[in-house]
Amino acid sequence: MIEKPRLLTLIRSSDIKLSKSDRKLAAIVQRDPHRVIHQSIASLAEQAEVSEPTVSRFCLKLGCNGYPQFKLRLAQEISAGDDLYVDNMEREDSTVTVMKKIMDNILASVQAISKSTSPQSVDHAAKLIANCNTVYFFGMGASGPVALDAQHKFFRFGMSVVAHTDSINMRMVCSMLSPDDVAVFISYSGQTTALVESAVIARESGAPIIGLTRNGTPLASHCDVVLNAVTAEDIDLFTPMTSRIIHLAIIDILATTVALKLGKRVEKRIESIQGNLRATRLDGGNDFAN
Repeated sequence: MIEKPRLLTLIRSSDIKLSKSDRKLAAIVQRDPHRVIHQSIASLAEQAEVSEPTVSRFCLKLGCNGYPQFKLRLAQEISAGDDLYVDNMEREDSTVTVMKKIMDNILASVQAISKSTSPQSVDHAAKLIANCNTVYFFGMGASGPVALDAQHKFFRFGMSVVAHTDSINMRMVCSMLSPDDVAVFISYSGQTTALVESAVIARESGAPIIGLTRNGTPLASHCDVVLNAVTAEDIDLFTPMTSRIIHLAIIDILATTVALKLGKRVEKRIESIQGNLRATRLDGGNDFAN
């Protein structure tokens, strides 16, 4: 069963088209969801200065069959502690305010990883990667650097690993995968056409598919394992970056879990790399950072 996207996450995303009236409702819901679950439809409509039918249409856009179901789902999210509050940017915000809002959003998203990403899914994904011939990481746009970072981390284990950020290369590579390979698709929205189509091609080739995305997205529906990543983003005024940080954190968790499964083989390879890196550092250090 595909899990429905969280309402508070869906409201912040670009997955649905919101009218001016919808955005007024969305702002109220994000600002104080605890109050909204106790409001009548008439009260919320009056507060947002919209009509009651507008509130009903807003609920339908979010996948609810009406306002009562909307309040029920919102209440369930709050009680489960799964809601991520994003303090939206305003054009008149000072630099101090911008810094605080961004850091608060990052911290809220990082703290939510343990709730949104299950240890079972990480363990399943790690087992697939630890036992595969080659692991391929695919990402486009803001997810491209995450795929490259994953390549940088996993190749140190002595594994065959390749990252692709070009849509044409993705399609060609996915058409040549085998059941002994693993394909990891990285996408915050889970809506990118090229990635979804490549995932379909990869599945047809028989390769296990891992998705670093949100549950309930088109990409997730084609994955054998979903590493559910829920973030707080203000996509109106800046390019999303909190999602990239969350994805990088999950890649770190996944890489560490794989390393533990590989055991002593990884330790010897890392020791060898560290020894060879000493000659490249003026201070004789042996870490992996440049």
